[in-house]
Amino acid sequence: MIFERLLRIARDLGYRKGERGAVQIELAFTIMTVMFVVFMTVELCSAVYTYVVLSDAANEGVRYAIVHSSDESGAVSQVRSYAKNSLHNVSGMTVSVAYPDGQSVPGRVRVTVSYPYVSYLNFMSSPPTMHAYAEGRLVY
Repeated sequence: MIFERLLRIARDLGYRKGERGAVQIELAFTIMTVMFVVFMTVELCSAVYTYVVLSDAANEGVRYAIVHSSDESGAVSQVRSYAKNSLHNVSGMTVSVAYPDGQSVPGRVRVTVSYPYVSYLNFMSSPPTMHAYAEGRLVY
């Protein structure tokens, strides 16, 4: 009943039998465009989430390095643990801890994180590498 009513309205608006194919093609293109926008939005949100996780992991590494100033491997494991808890594959992650002023107090500590971004849709032939760093000051 509802379908017949819609057909009657469509006929009244001027749609004819020959135009139904054009409407189907337009619908197919519209659906493809909407799906493309949705998937690209999901991909963009995933990339932003990955960058935020890397930044937060670098901050955690700096906090650990500030408290335990001589334990670089602990800071690296802290960064990897943080990233792993947020469901990222840490096998390709590169973490470096540097003391630009030396390990003297007061001095700076910098944690740099590099991560090859893995996209969900795999549309990129060479995915980008994301970099994040955080810097803090050693104070006792």
